[in-house]
Amino acid sequence: MSDSRNKALKAPLRELLDDPIAHDDLERVRRRVHASRRLPPTSGWARAPMLAAAVVLLAGGFAWLALEGDGALTVESGEALASARGEGEAITRVSLSDGSAIWLDEGTAIEASHNDGERVVLAQSDGRAVYDVRPNGPRRWSVRAGPLTVDVVGTRFSVVRRGARVRVELERGHVAVRGEAIGTVHLAPGEHVEVGAPTPPPEPPEPPEPAVPPVAVREEAPALDTPALDTSRPRVARPSSTWRALADRGAYADAFAALGERALGEASRQSVSEDELYALADTARLSGHPRLAVTPLRRLMDEHASGVAALTLGRLQLDALDDPRGATRSLARADALSVPAHLAETLLARRVEAHRRAGDADTA
Repeated sequence: MSDSRNKALKAPLRELLDDPIAHDDLERVRRRVHASRRLPPTSGWARAPMLAAAVVLLAGGFAWLALEGDGALTVESGEALASARGEGEAITRVSLSDGSAIWLDEGTAIEASHNDGERVVLAQSDGRAVYDVRPNGPRRWSVRAGPLTVDVVGTRFSVVRRGARVRVELERGHVAVRGEAIGTVHLAPGEHVEVGAPTPPPEPPEPPEPAVPPVAVREEAPALDTPALDTSRPRVARPSSTWRALADRGAYADAFAALGERALGEASRQSVSEDELYALADTARLSGHPRLAVTPLRRLMDEHASGVAALTLGRLQLDALDDPRGATRSLARADALSVPAHLAETLLARRVEAHRRAGDADTA
């Protein structure tokens, strides 16, 4: 974090911590309280046991903090977390020393490639695991599952892996999911991203029409009257429905490949379906093309009064498009349109971040 950010964050705290009582007034109060209690003077020898106890307590506290902040993450047995596997039909819980926990389905395994006081890196095998990472803990977590890596600080999310097919779903907090197929995608609570979904087999080609023998036409035969083509309205080729089936399954990278950038842009401008606009926005955003998601999200916000679309647009402008000023407007619109209760805290935090990054410290 830069020095300017540190100053912006610390200034309000300093104002809250300023003591409004003058030093001279505080000293007079202290003398009056001391005189009213008429306590006998305490010798240095009498204070020695208390000082020694305080030193022991402080030393113990600092020792505990050192172990918590600098040592490796450990399991209930006290050993450093190295690997774990779900055994039996019941879900296996792995309780960790920092208050975090991992639940593993049968056969699901995790292995730590890095584990110290600052960072934990886990690799997950095929199967399902739920990670409940302690918020604001001393360590940064990364979970690698096939082609995806999940970077977290404190949150609860699940990872389901079947070979190259991986699905990450966020329950609370915030995660960044990285992968070659999607770039970096930031998830909000309730959102998910999936890669590697199998592509449906191509539709069989239509059988060729039977050949019709040519009909001889005499040159003197009159020309047939054919209606003129209506050229007053442009004809728009609708994209194939294959992309939509892929998007509905969460395979957004494959959906984008099936749709194509040009067709996605045309559909985003012309579609009248609210449901399709959501699918187009998700396909663009979660396949690593955030700029293409702006048009469908803005239409959902303006034409369908969607507070969730406004919030998503604001997050996109903050995280991927480096447009904090635009984010302040989108997030203010989300607040006016209202969002579900479980997203209210996320919206408030994002509005503060947007105003701070836009230079509106007082508003933030």
